Amino acid sequence: MMDRRMRLALWLLFVSAFSLGPGPVHGQSSPSELGSLQKDMETVKNDLARIKKELNEIRQLLIQHPLQPAPPARVMSKVKVGDGPSLGNPDAPVTLVEFSDYQCPFCGRFFNQTFAALKTQYIDTGKLRYVFRDFPLDQLHPQARKAAEAAHCAGEQRKYWEMHDTLYRNQRTLQVEHLKGFALELSLNGNAFTTCLDGGKYAATVSQHHAAGSELGVTGTPAFFVGKSSPDGTIEATAIKGAQPVTVFRQAIDRLLDSQ
Repeated sequence: MMDRRMRLALWLLFVSAFSLGPGPVHGQSSPSELGSLQKDMETVKNDLARIKKELNEIRQLLIQHPLQPAPPARVMSKVKVGDGPSLGNPDAPVTLVEFSDYQCPFCGRFFNQTFAALKTQYIDTGKLRYVFRDFPLDQLHPQARKAAEAAHCAGEQRKYWEMHDTLYRNQRTLQVEHLKGFALELSLNGNAFTTCLDGGKYAATVSQHHAAGSELGVTGTPAFFVGKSSPDGTIEATAIKGAQPVTVFRQAIDRLLDSQ
């Protein structure tokens, strides 16, 4: 309706330029026709004034109540927690599984900006069990797979998490020679670590982690799954994709804790 009236208004302007001059003109509209056109013009003006008013009202509402970004979609998945390295109480009511890549900058962002808060608020207080699974993106990050193996080799000497943290703090220097240097900095037995790393002792473990993530549809990192813990090691989990703000994780964890 409004499109027709707008076209009519433009047509009237065109007609008025040629047909409303002084004196009789051949083909000029009759007084009754002009009256009808003027009435339509008034209707168009009133409609435009009403639309302008409504737009101003909408603008004021948006200023007072700005639109908030939609939260990440909740996608439920059956997740086998597996035997990945974990932190926190094994009997914690909620479990968070992360699939990660040591060379991935977004994984580094999660580690640097979010993980410490989750550890203090949930892991250290016995509310959350955190499980780490390897998901090296080989084509993008060729050093990530060996870095993952290095963490497991350090785990043989009870320094898995120390190596884990060191790798994330040194994402740009993950060549094998640097991995061996990190082992010495962590006071590991250098010979044992080198034998483990060079021999690829945990290559199959890393591949198994990656395969588990692929079965869940993981294609990028970091990828998280959070759900209620269960005795059989399988959780009905919500997927959280990417290095989301800590508030996203808190909302998901608190919702599960409140439902206990």
